[in-house]
Amino acid sequence: MPSEPRTNDGRDQAEDRVFKALADPTRRHLLDRLFERAGRSLTELESEVQMTRFGVMKHLRVLEEAGLVVARRSGREKLHYLNPVPIRLIHDRWIDKYTEPRVAALSELKSQLEGDPMSTIAEPATAQVYPMFIRATPEQLWEAITNPDLVEQYFYGLRIEIADGRRRVQGPDGELWGEEPVAECDPPRRLVHGWRSTYDPDLAAEPESRVSWTIEPQGEHGSRLTLVHDGLERSPKTAASVAGEGWMLVLCGLKTLVETGQPLGA
Repeated sequence: MPSEPRTNDGRDQAEDRVFKALADPTRRHLLDRLFERAGRSLTELESEVQMTRFGVMKHLRVLEEAGLVVARRSGREKLHYLNPVPIRLIHDRWIDKYTEPRVAALSELKSQLEGDPMSTIAEPATAQVYPMFIRATPEQLWEAITNPDLVEQYFYGLRIEIADGRRRVQGPDGELWGEEPVAECDPPRRLVHGWRSTYDPDLAAEPESRVSWTIEPQGEHGSRLTLVHDGLERSPKTAASVAGEGWMLVLCGLKTLVETGQPLGA
């Protein structure tokens, strides 16, 4: 007699919401538009589909509930951003680090042969927003974000220390990769710091940008982490370096480490 499948209710429910959101062609179209250019208003998105404003709002609500879209106020407008992290988490569940290069090569070949317009690289947003739910308390998340020994396990091997109002970044060989001011430090709720990558001359030449980590409790054992990287208007190379997999791999690695105690891919 076959055994009952083992499930992770929280993860499966989150993935159900993602698959439901992606099942509708209109919602996929809206995500394509946000992929092309992030930070679009409801009015802009409404002009992209043959549908009432109320209908677009309903689709955006489904996408927000799945974590695929995040809305952020800018003055009187409400701007919408694509959040690729939930899709990346599904990718990491079924595609391991050894298979990924072959899958990526085949995907790229298919896109080139078929002339897929979405295979081109979108212009990085000047404000990048990444929200995600993590099964951890705010205190556990804060520890993972500020403890250098934990950060090193998911942040590309970098050692990052927060002390004396500064954020100091050391590369894998101990060299200094960046040192920025900490504008706000409110454990376990919010951390705001500057961002400049001094290890690369082109990136170091651009103006400093800003990264904000906001932690909100969600129930007894869960938290919502929202990372915002903004101030990138005059730093296009920095925006491109952190977009997509740049921040996605960091956040997916953070989530995996906190929830399982093991680094991503271990």
